[in-house]
Formats: sequence, structure tokens, C-alpha cells
Amino acid sequence: RVATPKDDFEVANLRLSVFSDFSVDQRGQFCARSCEAIANRRKRGAICVVATKDHGGTSSVHGTAECSFHEFRGTQLGQRRPNSSILYVTEFAVHPAMRRQGIGSMLLGSIDDLSFRLGIETIYLHVDVCNSSAIALYQKCGYQMVDAKEPIFEEFTKSLNLHPGATKGRSHHLLFKDLRPSTWLQPRTNLGESQVVGTLGFEIPA
Repeated sequence: RVATPKDDFEVANLRLSVFSDFSVDQRGQFCARSCEAIANRRKRGAICVVATKDHGGTSSVHGTAECSFHEFRGTQLGQRRPNSSILYVTEFAVHPAMRRQGIGSMLLGSIDDLSFRLGIETIYLHVDVCNSSAIALYQKCGYQMVDAKEPIFEEFTKSLNLHPGATKGRSHHLLFKDLRPSTWLQPRTNLGESQVVGTLGFEIPA
């Protein structure tokens, strides 16, 4: 389901437990700051989805991901695709104790459902090249790797500071999933205009 502001504390705590090596006390100190960041991204149009499990009338968040558009702004990829036709997934996290129980697949299915409702053509996400289990999950759910040497994708990855060696020596694959035939625009002319050319105007590397 789509998260509400009431979920922000649990979402923030889950992200910190997955993406940081903070102790429980340290996570408590940074949780408020993380909640503020989630709220600010929501104001920019980001949508957080969560996987929850009921416990005697209450529910807890066991998985989360964030879907947004603003990462594409100012990039060649954002300029070559129609507005709101592409979605970026980030902050994909499943509680360590709840892994291998289908929660990751359920989250990706929820993202697909949300994307269909929004009229999205293509979903993009990055994954650490060393995270073989996550890569396998994404590929099982229909994601494919782009050709990282294609300038348009290389520039997008660099814009997020996810290119090789940028973050503690780590590297990332850029993956995509087409939900509908993808529409590509002609490169901008000197007048700053773009024209729709359809799927034959640019082929996504398989």
C-alpha cells in the first residue's frame, strides 16, 4: 500500500537498520532527521510504498520502497522521455528478519500497480553490482540491465553519484522495466524543442 505520514517513523527506522551500521541508540538519534527527509521528498512528489503485517489489530512495516520523478530532472534521460512517463525506484528495503518470504516481490508488484495507475511507461532503479540476491529478484520480476556505456544512461547514473567509485568504491547497475511501449523524444534542438518519435526513435539495449 501507499504509505502515509503516520508510517514515516517505521519507514525511517527500517531504512536506517538496512542501509546503515548504526546501533539502536544511534538510529534513534537519526530517525527524526530521516523522517524529515521523507516528508520533504513527499512534498516533491515522491510516493513511498510499504509492505505491512498485521499483529493482533496493529500492523508493522516490514518492507518499503520509494517511487519518484525528480531524479530525472536536468538529465538527458529526463529530456528524452515525456513528462511523467518514467519512474525511479529507490530506498528499496526489506527487514533482515523478513527476507525470503516474498516481501520484495510483493513490493515490486505494488510498484507495478502504482505505475500502471500513473500511466508510467518505464521504471528505472539502481542496484549495487555486488548485491546478487537483489539483482536476481529484480530480474525475476521483469527488470533488465541497460547498457551502462550508453551516454544517456551513464550520465543519469553520474547525476545520482552512483557511478563506479563514487560511493566508497561501490558500483551500481541501472535496471529498467517497460510496462508499456516506450516513447522517446528527439534530442532537443537549438530552439529547445522536442518531438515524439515513438519506440523506433531510440532502442533500449536489452
